[in-house]
Amino acid sequence: MMERVWTAEEFLATDQALFGDAWRYELADGVIVAHAAPSADHGAILHGLNTAIGMRMKGRKDCRPETGSGAAPRNQQRATARIPDSMIRCGAHPRVTFDVVSPSELLAWRAQDRRRQHLQDIEGVREIVEVYQGEPAIHLYRRVAEGDWRFVPISGLGATLTLESVELEVPLAEIYQWVEFEADTALAEDG
Repeated sequence: MMERVWTAEEFLATDQALFGDAWRYELADGVIVAHAAPSADHGAILHGLNTAIGMRMKGRKDCRPETGSGAAPRNQQRATARIPDSMIRCGAHPRVTFDVVSPSELLAWRAQDRRRQHLQDIEGVREIVEVYQGEPAIHLYRRVAEGDWRFVPISGLGATLTLESVELEVPLAEIYQWVEFEADTALAEDG
């Protein structure tokens, strides 16, 4: 029996509880993909990130932080809808997306690259932030021109994540405040 091919519009309009018992779902190339519940460290990192961003955005009317909202790529990817862990939306479009990347997701690097390509194709996205769970490190991808992205590695608890598209700076120490790392990992110099 052939699986149903979903559109992004159908997927985003459907209550996820109808898909099954998984923690979260995404749509990739017309197929619904289930995600397991995040680990305790994943949740702690996401909470630290959302708290730090929320405090810095308080009172802003141009953009707002969101958690668990869907985003669909604008052109040929009509059968894809990604749900980043968190995002900053300015007007009708996401501006910055955030994903906490687990050690097991690093092993599936091709899937991670494809996910990033889908996020790069979402209208309005200017920065993609991958927050690593296993060490205080972030990979920032910043749009510098239509279709061109610059990679910015950031590492160490003394480093700061600078989001140019929304004029925010967030210390990694705040993002990772509830996660313990080995001393040599946590004290790594800024990258």
